Amino acid sequence: MTFTTMFSDLDDAVRTRLEPIARQARTAWQQRTRRERILLQAAAPLLAAVLLWTVALRPALHAVQAARQQLPVLQAQTARLGAVILEAEALARGRFGNIPAGDTEQALRASLRAAGLETVSDLSRLDGAAAGETQWQLSFVNAPAGRIMEWMANLPFMVQMQARRVELARSILDGRDRPGQLSGTVVLAPAPQRKAP
Repeated sequence: MTFTTMFSDLDDAVRTRLEPIARQARTAWQQRTRRERILLQAAAPLLAAVLLWTVALRPALHAVQAARQQLPVLQAQTARLGAVILEAEALARGRFGNIPAGDTEQALRASLRAAGLETVSDLSRLDGAAAGETQWQLSFVNAPAGRIMEWMANLPFMVQMQARRVELARSILDGRDRPGQLSGTVVLAPAPQRKAP
């Protein structure tokens, strides 16, 4: 038996089963008055829209909403995991609380990326710092306040830096305060080195 023969047999079987249903539907349609036909034709798109909403759109919107609620939690967990990884790397290098000078910028950028602050911040090296000490200036624009606070709390553990000067204020957009958003600068310097036990 070839594929074509099998397909035509299946087609015949389906047609045989659907023919009585189609005949009943045609008969029922012809028995309807003109007004009933117009109402049924108007109701068909409405029914299709309801089915589309129920089957496809509503579940998709619920999934998007659930993902938006989980995103901050996942970002916070990522920041914590990044802090643990950076601290473990520092311990593995045998430099407890000390990151090599060349790796500081990379470590700061990685910590900002892990905290979800990379797109709302600008990192630059400060000139004119005390001799032998490198300082960094971090400018935030419309950054989420909660993420900044969590990032700063974990800063000594992630990159062995501490804030020397913090000038942050609520962001203002079109003359109005933006609750939960901060703009300003933070000056960072290496944290005092801890002595290994």
